[in-house]
Amino acid sequence: MSATSSSMQVAYLSLPVETWWECLSYVSKRDLQQLRLVCRFFARICFNPLFETLSWSVPNADLLLWGPPTALEDQVRDLYAFITNDSASDVLHAVRRLDFKGIDRGFRTCLRSPRISAANSSYLALFRQALSAFTALRSLTLTAVTIDDKVAASLQNLSSLHALELNDCIVTSTLPVQLPLRNFVVVSTWDCGDHKVTGETLHLVAPQQLEWVVLADDRWTSTMFSAWANVSMSFLTRLTIRVQRSQSASFLNFLRQCPQLDSLFLAPDSTLDHPDVILPSTIVPNLRVYEGPLILAHAFITDRNITSARLDAISVDDRSGSFMPMRTESIISALEVTLPAAPHLRTLRLCDVCPDLGLLRLVSRHMRELKTLELHLTSDAGSTNFQHDETFESVSQSAASISASDLEGVLCVAEHVGIPVDRLTGFPTEKYPPAEHDACDRFTLQTVLVWATLGHVALPSSLEELDVQFPDYCPPMKGDPATSISSSKGASNGGLDVSRMLHNLSSRLTRLRRCTVNERAWAFTVGNEGGAADWVEI
Repeated sequence: MSATSSSMQVAYLSLPVETWWECLSYVSKRDLQQLRLVCRFFARICFNPLFETLSWSVPNADLLLWGPPTALEDQVRDLYAFITNDSASDVLHAVRRLDFKGIDRGFRTCLRSPRISAANSSYLALFRQALSAFTALRSLTLTAVTIDDKVAASLQNLSSLHALELNDCIVTSTLPVQLPLRNFVVVSTWDCGDHKVTGETLHLVAPQQLEWVVLADDRWTSTMFSAWANVSMSFLTRLTIRVQRSQSASFLNFLRQCPQLDSLFLAPDSTLDHPDVILPSTIVPNLRVYEGPLILAHAFITDRNITSARLDAISVDDRSGSFMPMRTESIISALEVTLPAAPHLRTLRLCDVCPDLGLLRLVSRHMRELKTLELHLTSDAGSTNFQHDETFESVSQSAASISASDLEGVLCVAEHVGIPVDRLTGFPTEKYPPAEHDACDRFTLQTVLVWATLGHVALPSSLEELDVQFPDYCPPMKGDPATSISSSKGASNGGLDVSRMLHNLSSRLTRLRRCTVNERAWAFTVGNEGGAADWVEI
């Protein structure tokens, strides 16, 4: 063996194990299994990445309603064999992430069968027995599991556990476990009205060390506000939560205990008592990311260095609690107040908005440093609040208000991208299926793309990424099938030429490097061997 190859082998074997694990984290499980067979070195190195994630779930839970629980009983036997097998001890110590799922509440009626109930009890008992053996466990996800005193005690023995996610779980334990978690997630998709969440329930977690909290359960939210009202949560940086109007005071008091909060994610239907009142700068002074209702954005964005925002144009009915898209006029009014308060915004997502020239002009006027713009459009924003004729009247007024220079730009862009438009209003003249959306068929994706391609008129010149999403249907787009978006059945040969549109965008927005339309994305890349730059679908 030459000296060069020998030195390379030494360097190869002397890499830190953590470096190998980082590299192997990008390798599929199947490839890791093959790589373990190469030599003893790879058999040892691949062991931890191969077994760091383990998942257990009830197989074919829906079959429990119609037949004997043979699959569940097989799972119990396999789990018992795994736990009692001496050779599995290395695997138990290697697992870093564990996902365990019981029987969903939707299938709980099957537990009336003695055989199914016995199998399920054995399944859960084996899980409790095995839980304390995962000494290196860092992340645990539990679904449809009742956390009693026995499970809580097992959790307390997991010294390395820093992330816990509870999905449709019920906590009955009253032990003051106080798990020193960094991430805590609670999600409820079922109405568990028969189960109350009390202050003793929150004894499961020590709040002082939490860095990320997600509460998608109103019962946990109310209890947390009261139980942790005077607890300093100096490490909390990310909070995802839904707030009701009745919780306004306790929510704001809770935020005072979170001085390092960096990202706040509010459910779209969240409400506060006084949404137009600006919060004092002493509350969450370090906030950088806001995602939530547009009507609450001004309160959280003003006097803070917000760099990323997702604004949901949703209005909530106080009586029924239902929510619906805001009127376009209300959206523009809210943005006129909100956007000037966020001059350093780099990423903006507008959700549930109708295509409107005034909206894009507002973004261009105030967002001089914007790099990413996402438009999640709706075909019926505000349509539930006024009649069909008023919709078209509003559209006509919006079209009539376009200036001569803007109209000239629309006509120029329309010619470039191949869209026939009305030379008096700038609106596309072609109509596309489906006909059931005729009340809003002028609010089409084509319309907003015509406006988007105005660049110097309707979009910030700093833009690097543009994302346009439209629900349910997309007007036809013509061009090379490999490049353009496919049209719906029965569409005409007209439509938006994707290739021409992208080139026109890049000529006006010189920094634009990525464009996404209805989940299909194109990137502006340089060709191989110094070839010309061009748009490529990715």
